[in-house]
Amino acid sequence: MARPTDDQPEAPLDPAILQVQTRLRVMMAIAAGTLGIGLIAVFVAIAFRVAKSGDDAPPAGAPFRTLLEVMTPGTIVATQVDADRLSLVIDGPEGKVVEIHHLPSGKLIGSVVLVGK
Repeated sequence: MARPTDDQPEAPLDPAILQVQTRLRVMMAIAAGTLGIGLIAVFVAIAFRVAKSGDDAPPAGAPFRTLLEVMTPGTIVATQVDADRLSLVIDGPEGKVVEIHHLPSGKLIGSVVLVGK
C-alpha cells in the first residue's frame, strides 16, 4: 500500500465515518462551551468575593453612642443585635411586644404585638 503524496488526492471517507466525525465535533463544541461557561462563572464568583471583601471592615469614624428610648412599658425579656439593628422582646401590659431599633440613630423602626390564641 503506497502512501498518498501531495500530488495524489486522498481516498474519500466512508459516510459512516463522516457521520461519527460530525457527532464528535458537535460533542466537542458542547463540551468546550460548557467548560467556558463554568470558567466564566468561577471567575465572576472570585471577582464578586474580592469586591465584597472590604464590606466586613468596621465603618470608618468614631464609635457611636446612642440613647435608646424603649416605647413599650414593661420588662425587657430578650435582646438581639443584627448588624445595625437591635430587637427587644418586652413583656408589657398588652402582652409580648417586639421592638426593632436602628442602633446608630436610636430610632424605632417598628414594633410587633404578639397575641396568642
